[in-house]
Amino acid sequence: MPTSAAQDGRAHGAHLSPQRDGAMTPRRRIDEPGFIAAHRCVGEVGAGRPVILDDGTRKILVAPLDGGVVLSDTLAISTARASFLTLGEAPSFIRLPGADAAALMALASAREAELAGAEITEGGALASAATELAKLAERLPAMTVGHVDAAPEGTLSVDVADVLAFRRTLASTFVPIASAPVPLAAGATANVTAFRNAIGGCVSAVAVGDMVPCTLVRVHSSCVTGDIFGSLKCDCGAQLRLALDRIASDGGVLLYTAQEGRGIGLVNKLRAYALQDAGLDTVDANVALGYHDDERDYAAAAAVLARLGLEEVRLMTNNPAKAAGLESSGIRVTPVPLIGPVTPQNADYLATKRRRSGHRL
Repeated sequence: MPTSAAQDGRAHGAHLSPQRDGAMTPRRRIDEPGFIAAHRCVGEVGAGRPVILDDGTRKILVAPLDGGVVLSDTLAISTARASFLTLGEAPSFIRLPGADAAALMALASAREAELAGAEITEGGALASAATELAKLAERLPAMTVGHVDAAPEGTLSVDVADVLAFRRTLASTFVPIASAPVPLAAGATANVTAFRNAIGGCVSAVAVGDMVPCTLVRVHSSCVTGDIFGSLKCDCGAQLRLALDRIASDGGVLLYTAQEGRGIGLVNKLRAYALQDAGLDTVDANVALGYHDDERDYAAAAAVLARLGLEEVRLMTNNPAKAAGLESSGIRVTPVPLIGPVTPQNADYLATKRRRSGHRL
């Protein structure tokens, strides 16, 4: 029998928190049953198991196409993928009668997909929550859809509103856990602090000097290929080293955040690379996989900066969206350019950043 993922937490309710103008508005807490249910369902999807989504009027069984059991020939896809397939600007359900796993994977992620005979309906909050769960689990944002009657014993369920609120609630939970001095190759000793959120995710803060208004800050998204392997496809490693050099010289803070591939994760970044090799640019490759051009959320970075007492910063970035993301979370930002080297391998990537994403390069 399907069970609620948070059936043991129903005594906890929403509490009211004052806004700056004094109004009282509901705010979710991490001990509320809805947050607990969403967290557990993210884990289930990450493990390839199905979960039940409930929008209050309808329930569906969903499982990740990427590594899960195929429940049917119907997929829930994101707004981005629907747009890429020219099916509209809304999350959708697509039924491809008789489709097997390979055909569904092509429908979810290929540069060109066969849509002959496909039955398409707008998916609303159910499809939106299904693909958000997949994104949170770093799976391809496509879920096969089945009837709840087919749910295995013990399948967890969650309300779609709790799934859609989960990311923002989680971002506010970062707290400092451990700190130590670390000598840097750039020539200074930094105080490195690990901030951890309610489910174990970390942001590292590398700080040199005093934290004062208008401190120099770099919010850097992890890039295994660029930062560690030295990939020439991007400028991430170069920007990381430039930022650390400036911070070592002038003082400041670097936040290292776990948002690989502009928030899509390493596995899906490598899938995007394959699409780029087939002719798509970096923006269209992400969209083809069902993601927005940039999936990063800067609320967590803003929360960590606030914890450090930095409500006004000089932000090393060429990306207006990054500055806007921090400002929308209450951090006052003055952008400072951070220009890395242009190479034959990253020239197209940087040109796409400038032309399609508005980066100031």
